[in-house]
This record gives sequence, C-alpha cells and structure tokens, in this order.
Amino acid sequence: MNAPITETRNCLTENLDIADPVGIVRLLRQSDSQMFAGFDTWPGLLDEETLEAMALVSWRLSRLLKEEDSLVLLSGAGTSGRFAHLLSTEFNRILRAERLPEVFKPLMAGGETALIQAQEAAEDSVALAAKDWEAVTAEKSGTKMFIGITAGLSAPYVAAQTELCLQDESAYAVVLAFNPASLARPTPIEEWDKTVKNVLDASLESDRFTLLNPVVGPEGVTGSTRMKGGSMTKIVLETVFLVAVEIVQEEAKSPSERAFEVSEDNLIALRGRIVDQIARFREAVEAAYGNVPALSELVRLAGTALRSDGRIHYLGRGVAGMLGIIDASECPPTFGADLYDVRGYLREGWEFLGYGTAAMRAKGKAYDITHNYFEQNILPEISKGDLVIGVAVGMVGDNTARLLEEAAVYKAKTALLLVTTEPPRASDLPDTLTHLCILQVPRAGCLPTMSNEAELTLKLGLNATTTGAHIMAGKVFGNVMIDLRISNSKLYDRSRRLVARLAGVSEDDARRALHHAVFKQQPTDQDLAETTVGTIIQRAAGRSKIIPMAILLATRRFTFEEAEERLLQEPRVRRIIQDVLGGA
Repeated sequence: MNAPITETRNCLTENLDIADPVGIVRLLRQSDSQMFAGFDTWPGLLDEETLEAMALVSWRLSRLLKEEDSLVLLSGAGTSGRFAHLLSTEFNRILRAERLPEVFKPLMAGGETALIQAQEAAEDSVALAAKDWEAVTAEKSGTKMFIGITAGLSAPYVAAQTELCLQDESAYAVVLAFNPASLARPTPIEEWDKTVKNVLDASLESDRFTLLNPVVGPEGVTGSTRMKGGSMTKIVLETVFLVAVEIVQEEAKSPSERAFEVSEDNLIALRGRIVDQIARFREAVEAAYGNVPALSELVRLAGTALRSDGRIHYLGRGVAGMLGIIDASECPPTFGADLYDVRGYLREGWEFLGYGTAAMRAKGKAYDITHNYFEQNILPEISKGDLVIGVAVGMVGDNTARLLEEAAVYKAKTALLLVTTEPPRASDLPDTLTHLCILQVPRAGCLPTMSNEAELTLKLGLNATTTGAHIMAGKVFGNVMIDLRISNSKLYDRSRRLVARLAGVSEDDARRALHHAVFKQQPTDQDLAETTVGTIIQRAAGRSKIIPMAILLATRRFTFEEAEERLLQEPRVRRIIQDVLGGA
C-alpha cells in the first residue's frame, strides 16, 4: 500500500451518503471500532509494540512531572493542534490539583487563530515552527519533552520541531501518528532541505525518540482525521499522562508502601495499567453508540437544519463546551462548509484556555465565543430553521439551560446532548426541548477531578452529529468529501480528478463538466482552449456545490437547470444518480 492509510477510503463506510440517519450512525460505529480492533496487518493500539512505547513514554514523562523547571510541549496542526491546546489545559489542571508543577505548553501551527479558522499554510511552514519553538522553550531551562501529533505523519510543522528538540542533548522527543513510518510524507517542502520522512527516519535512530504508532485504519469520511485521529490522540495521550501521574503518586509513598517497582528497564508493571485504561476508553466509545435511536435523531435534526439553510449552534461550559467549539471549527476544512454553519459558544470564553477574551474578540466576530455574545447577537437573529444544541457532561449548566429555553422562544429547534453516569431528573433538564439525547457511561473518568472518558463519548457524539448533518446536506459522495471550494490551481486539479473518478468519465470530460458547472453553460471546444485555470478559479470563488453539479453534468443526463433543481430537492448526488439511472 503506497497511499497513506489516513487518506484512503474506508470500505466499511462506502455507503455513508445514501444511508439514513440511523445507518450513518451505525456505519460510523463500525469505523470507530477499528480504533481497538486494529487495521490490516499493522500494529494496533493493543499490540505489544504500541503498549511498550506507551509505557516508555509514561515513564519518561513521570520524571519530568517532578521537576519544577521542566517543560512538556504538545504540538500539532489542525485537529492535532486543537487537541494539543485542550489536553495541555486539562493536564495542567490535574497537575495543579495534585500539587505538581504545571509543565505542559501547547504549540499549534497558526497559533490561537487556528483554534477557530484553519490555517493550512502554517502546517507547511518550517520557519513558523522554529519561531514558535524558540518562543516557548526560552521560558524554561529545565528538561524538555516534545510530543508531536501528526495523524498522517505529514506535518512539516511537527517534523521541524521534532528535529529541533533532538538537537538538545537533554531533551526527549515523541511523535504520535496513525500511518506507518514507511508511509510518512516524502514530498519536498518549499524552503526546507528535508522532508517529513527524512526527519522521521533520522529520529528513529536516536535513543531519545519514541514513535507512538497504532494504525487504526482509514477514516469514516476519507481523510477526516478529526474523527479517529482526534479520538485516538485523546485516548493515547491521556492514558500515557494518567499512568505517569500514578507513577509519581506511588513514588511519593515510602518505599515499603510502594504498590509496584518500576524503572526504565522494567516497564512490565505499567502495561497492565495501560491496558486497563484503554479498556475504559473502549467502554466510552461503546457508550457513544449505545443509544443509536437518540443519536440518529440528533443527526436528522442537524441535517434538516443545514439542508434548509439553517445553522447549528453548540452551547456548553468547560471541556464539554470546548469540544463543541473544536467540532464546529473542523467543519469548514472537512466539508467545505461556511464558517458560520456550525458554531460553538463557551460559558467561560477564552479564559478557559488562558487567553484574554477581549484580545481574541478583536480578531473578528468568528472569535467571539462567549454565551453573552450568543445571547446578545445570535438569539435576536435566530431562524426557525436553526438548531441549538446544549452539550454537557454530568450536569447541564444553568446558563446553557436558560439559553436553550430562550432559543425555543425564538422558534429554533433545541436539543441536548448529555453524557452522564446516571439518568438525569426531569427537574435538572431545560423545560422546552425538541430532542433529548442521553449517552450513559459507566464512569465519568479515572480521577475525581477528571471526566476524560465521558468527554470522549461526547466528542464522538458531536462528530457523528455534524458528520451526519453534512452528509445529509450533500457534502459527501460515498465516503469522500466533494464540496471543495476551488480557490487555487491545486484544488482545481484535485476537483477535476474527483469528478472523473466519481462520475466514471475521462479527465477531459471532467474538465468540460467543471467548466459547465462554473460558467453555467455548455462550453465549446474554443471555450475550453481559451479559458485559463485562473479565470475558472476567479469565477468559482466563494461558490459551493460546483463539484456535485459537475458530477451530475458529467453523466450527460441533465441540463444545468435540471441539475440545479435536483440538487435543491435532494443534495445527495448519488441518490440523484441512482434515481435517474436506476441504481447505477
């Protein structure tokens, strides 16, 4: 297999686009089961290679948790960078509760701006990676551990920082990835004399480097590493962290009271603890799909909102609210959605992640994520086609409940996605809800102050909701995202190949269909010869549904007007084709 596994199509989910909401949830459940079952012949999460690597990283991390001036950097781009921020915040909170130094610092390609809007160019910027590295590492002179997260082993931002880390003789580097090392990105990067694969190959020769590399199979929606990639990042890093904290706690006891003896040369005692924690996460994943009827109804409501040009709004507090913001921020780069189709709002605002709300608000209205902003600016303009979803772990926040009730007054649909260990009392729920989705988990988390397992259940519920909604809105063909915005020549070439493959036509015919979709009229040979790619990009700027339209036009069974009308009635392209061609 030459293509990266994270970029290939998952045979389990090839019929996502023609499934009903119940079918969508069941197909996503099958895909997520690969996180524990593994994929093909590659080592998975529960194989010896992975467990041994996790045990070693837990041990190494435990040494740093005891040092006042140490530094642990979590780094990533896109989804990986967002989880680097969230996990750093959570881990420091736990360390504070345990009266240990708060050693975690996040690094993200594009900085805090990328928490809301994808900064795709930053992922390839080696200069930015070095600048960010120097800014953070200058703060402390103690021992450093770098943990780079790159689901596809493709981010130069992470590779460059891995190399910088290993240049420090006292530092230790870890990379977490879900593609095999042999499939690391080999392509040259502008203004860099190395590739990601070059750096990885050199790092693997160092005794100060560990590759955490469970291979969990292709994503449910092709290339969407926000799904299994994000979930596995949470599972692996939280397990490693929790075991490291346990080691420190054990060592705080007198030697005669130690529950186990462990050293870097004897990590066997740690593996059982790692397996136990993974088993708890497995229960959390099963809980996410333990109420298929309720979750699929939430998918139906969300899909109906997007199909009627409505919007989806998440309201929450703490980690639950932040997971809603992360889920929303990933919809534009994944599905080609508008930035405001799905939004998240957090009770605590940016202070939750350590940023000033006023400074972030100054970046634009997309960065105003407070409940106050939702109440003052969104509620008055809310549409009856909108869906407002409260998200919570354990208990619904009072402010979230109040805003859900106010949204109902404005005729919006309202729903609650609640993850809990016990069924809630009616008095603890908002009075007016269109739909209630309760996902019940065996336990919230493994520490009294941590709800990490329930948070994984919530993340999966959020992913299923917006993935299903965008499928229903016609953003996916099979399990491939098709509503690309043609904003540069690379995306034009990708669009042409996509139309050719999905419509089963030549690239010349795909080019003709794309021209027809962009200019809204059948092109002549002269039109094709004289129209530059730049002109096509200019005319296509900001428009959606160009590729779905081109696929229909490539079948030669529709005029432009007929295809446009069909897409208004049923945005899922394959359903239209099956209807017209009798299941072809």
